[in-house]
Amino acid sequence: MIKKIIFLFTLFCFTFSYAQAKHEKIKELISLSGAFTISRGIPKEVIANYKKKYNNVPESEWAGLEQKISVEELINNVIEMYSSRFTEPEINELLVFYKSDLGRKMIRHSQDMIQEIQTATSNWAMKVTEIINNDLTKKGYLTSPPPPVSDGPPPPMMPKK
Repeated sequence: MIKKIIFLFTLFCFTFSYAQAKHEKIKELISLSGAFTISRGIPKEVIANYKKKYNNVPESEWAGLEQKISVEELINNVIEMYSSRFTEPEINELLVFYKSDLGRKMIRHSQDMIQEIQTATSNWAMKVTEIINNDLTKKGYLTSPPPPVSDGPPPPMMPKK
């Protein structure tokens, strides 16, 4: 019985240690990749934004609120997202990549690329809308004012009494 308890305790400690190591690697990955900026200053930034919005609230209230905001919960949620999608060997490979010259180049350009992709997507969507609207207008489907929308067949006529 004692051997079983020792075995289970050792297994638990190993598993906990393994999870902790993986979580620390994920924290490093997150900070390297730039995908999520871990900042202890986030609560101050959040409160500063609310101070602008709610300028009638006395300064004394904000200090207490700032202490209630913990960025650790958010960080742990992001770590769990990574942990559920990547194994520890995959995390190790990502760490190697983001520490490489190519990985650092990816990090440098990723924010600009995301903005460019969003702009390109928006421009494309506007073009698609224009193409569809022009085509449907030429064919007479879009008129001003638009025809009434039907939710199905008209109700049956009631017989006169």
